[in-house]
Parts: sequence; structure tokens; C-alpha cells
Amino acid sequence: MNSPISGGLFGGMAPLVGSVGVALVVGFGVGRVTAPSKPASSAEVEVAQATRGEGESEEPKWQSVEGSERSEMVSELAGAAAMGSPKDRSRALEDILAKAGLDEVKKALAWANTLPDGPMKKAALAKIMERWGQLDGPGAVAYATELYAETGNASLIREALKGWATKDPKTAYQQAAELGLSNGLQRDIRYELLTQWADQNPSDAAGYAGANRNPENWGGVVRTVAEQWAKQDPKSAVTWAASLTSGKDKKSALYEAVSSWADQDVGAAASYITAQPPGEGRDTMAGTLARKIGQENPEAGIKWAAMVGDPSAQERAVAGALIDLYRKDEAQARKILQTSSISTQVQQAALARMTNRGPWWR
Repeated sequence: MNSPISGGLFGGMAPLVGSVGVALVVGFGVGRVTAPSKPASSAEVEVAQATRGEGESEEPKWQSVEGSERSEMVSELAGAAAMGSPKDRSRALEDILAKAGLDEVKKALAWANTLPDGPMKKAALAKIMERWGQLDGPGAVAYATELYAETGNASLIREALKGWATKDPKTAYQQAAELGLSNGLQRDIRYELLTQWADQNPSDAAGYAGANRNPENWGGVVRTVAEQWAKQDPKSAVTWAASLTSGKDKKSALYEAVSSWADQDVGAAASYITAQPPGEGRDTMAGTLARKIGQENPEAGIKWAAMVGDPSAQERAVAGALIDLYRKDEAQARKILQTSSISTQVQQAALARMTNRGPWWR
């Protein structure tokens, strides 16, 4: 689930605008998305001349691999862009550009601008902007942002920030809030960047999230980090989430991390939770496992719900363990509940949650 991501503001656009260094003459995507015509600046002329000779042939440059003005790397890119498989094309473009310096990246950008609109051009521009972001994040983002202002297409901003984030994820993440994007677009891009950060360096991302959390938000940065971290190291993700002070975001982070761990190794997750001291953290973990296990085995799920100490949290855990069965076989669900160790008061409250039309977890 994509959740709104909170975070501090960073800088302004002034440092970026001064480092553009290339012209806004890109058409990309499926369908033409080109900036309106305007007089060529000295920067436009410089970039255009990177791949253009004075006696240019009528043959489209993207088809030609001849001419001293065309670098070997650009010729390799042309071959990669022509690959039929999108997956192979993307991998080949990435491998070629990994060896490119900033000057070659700008030549590659000028070449990509000559491609006909379509998947080839879109893939080439995406990988070129990502590499530019790795080498010069501010410059790449400034270019992509000006293009966005002209065309409304934010795809190259995503790629430039993605590249920047491989080198400096914190700055890239913070800068995404300073680009004048709509709230929805900013939220989506920052979610992607924080996920990338948590994948690259989970403990570093966790430190940032812990310092910039919003405990009143069910989603937020801690949930995003916990969800991603748990994919590679669920125990560490759960331990970190459990260490947070109370808050809605802590509960959602624990839910995501424990759910992921249960999908990978339910036995290990169960052993860890059983060893935890009573309290809010264990209640959330046990309630999550009650839901996960209860979907396949309601009787086992109820046993995990019985571990939850807080009555209100236990109501949700019981309802989570039984709701799927209750919707298919109410009598059997009631029988399992009545023969469990759950108190009569919690049983009645859980049944009310399952019977009411509203969501059982509220």
C-alpha cells in the first residue's frame, strides 16, 4: 500500500536551475511530448553539436552507426535500444551506460532525442537519465524538472531522482519535495525513493524514518521502511519497529514486517514473538500472526489471538483470525470461538465486529 510519506524540506530550486546544462528538446514516451519551440540557447547548441556534424546526412541518426562524431558508446546504445525484448533492452542499456562519464551521457541524451517516439526512445531516455542522476543528481533533476514544466510528463524526474538516490538517497528523497510537483505525484515518487533507500541501506533509512515519523499516521515513513527491510531481513525489521515509541505508525510497521516474516518463515516469526515480553509490541505481533495464520487455520489463529493482552487489541485479533471462516461458515466460526480460551466479553465484542457491516478491524 502506498502511504503518504512525511519528511523535511530541502533546499530550493535555485541550485538545480543553475546546473541544467542541456536543452529541453526531448520527445519521449508513447506519443510525442516535446517542449514548445523556442530560440536555441548556447547550451542547446553545445549539446546538439555533441552528435551532429555540419554535413549531416538525410538518414536518421539513430539508424546510422557511421561518422566520426558518433562515439562507440552511442553506437552500442543504438544496438541495445533496437532489442526486441524490453527486459533485455533495459539490461543492455544499463550495462553500457554504467561505463559512461558525464560527457558521454550528454552525447547519449542528444542521440536519444533523435529516436522516433515509442518504447525504444522511452527506454533509452529512462536509462540515460538514471545514469545522469548517478553522476550529477542536481543537474539531471534540474533538466528533468524544466522539461516537466514544459510538458507535464514527470517520468524523467523519476529516473533522475532514482539515479541520484543510488549515491545520495537522503538528498534525493528530500529534494523530491522541492520540485513543485502535485501532492499525489510527490507522494508516489518519495515512496519509491524511500523504498529504494531502505533496500540499499535499511539501517540508514530506518534512522531517517525514526527521526521524521508521524505517530498519528497509519502509514508514513516507518511503515515504508519496515515493509521493505522485512523483504531482506525480517527479524531486523521487526526488532526495529518494535523499538519505536507508541503510535499508529509503529503498529502498521510491525504489521507489515511480521506479515512479511510469516510469509517467509512462519516458524521463525512465531518463535520470536513468543519470546517477547508482554506489552503493546507483542500484542501487535501476535495479532498480526493470528490474522495471517487464521486465514488458513482459524483454530491456530485463535490461539495466537489469546496471547494478546489488551482487550481491545484482542477483539481485533480474534476477528482477524475468524473473519474469513465466519463469512463462509458462521456456525463453525462460532463453535471455534466458544471452545477457545477467549473471555466471553471479548468473544461478544469480536462477534459484533464480524457481524457489523463496517470493517472488522476498526
